[in-house]
Amino acid sequence: MAVSVLDDIPAVRVLGPDFAVDGASLPGTVDPGPHAHGRGSDWKELDLRNRTRRLRLSSLLTISALCASLSIPAALFAAEPATVTTTTTTTCSETHWPASVQGAPATLKAGARAGDYIWHNSSGWHLRATHVGHAKVIFTGRIVSNTPMTVAPYRLEKSDRLTLSADKLTLTYRFANYGYIDGFDFRTACANKLVFRGAMNGVKLPTSRIWIGHDGRHPLQNPFAVLRTR
Repeated sequence: MAVSVLDDIPAVRVLGPDFAVDGASLPGTVDPGPHAHGRGSDWKELDLRNRTRRLRLSSLLTISALCASLSIPAALFAAEPATVTTTTTTTCSETHWPASVQGAPATLKAGARAGDYIWHNSSGWHLRATHVGHAKVIFTGRIVSNTPMTVAPYRLEKSDRLTLSADKLTLTYRFANYGYIDGFDFRTACANKLVFRGAMNGVKLPTSRIWIGHDGRHPLQNPFAVLRTR
């Protein structure tokens, strides 16, 4: 708020042609003395000049006060601290599945014995199927995970189907095989349990027709479960 400089100047009493400030002569002026009554016009002119000087000084100080009041601290223009959003991602090692499921079955090749070949490695899980000859054989099955899965086909035809449930916990498949290698790859979001079920031409596969891991181990039953070690 601007403060008028006039508040700091003592009150002026004008006594006819003479004037004084609280009984003393105004600084910077000449005391008119007792014989100044004949020069009333000169003192009026001097009074006018002094008033003009005070008004100019008052105006300058008022403008300075206004400028000071409009000054805004630089801190107000400081940039607000950047907001950092941290996303926590849960990761798990692909090596914590049992050693018995690691690596592609050594007997897998096009035209090998009919059935499901299942294994795990650093890129996730894999299922392949083949059979002897080139007749049409339909492989079907279902995989259930306790965490969401992603899946990608491997050499499947347009009529073959890979279907993930809405919650991505159940994967069903159906594809035709003509003696070559067909299948799919899938990954889980750190699942600790997978349940596999497989069939060929509508008939549940015997465990001797399911090969798991590099050594081609057979499960004890179909369906069967694989548990993560940690």
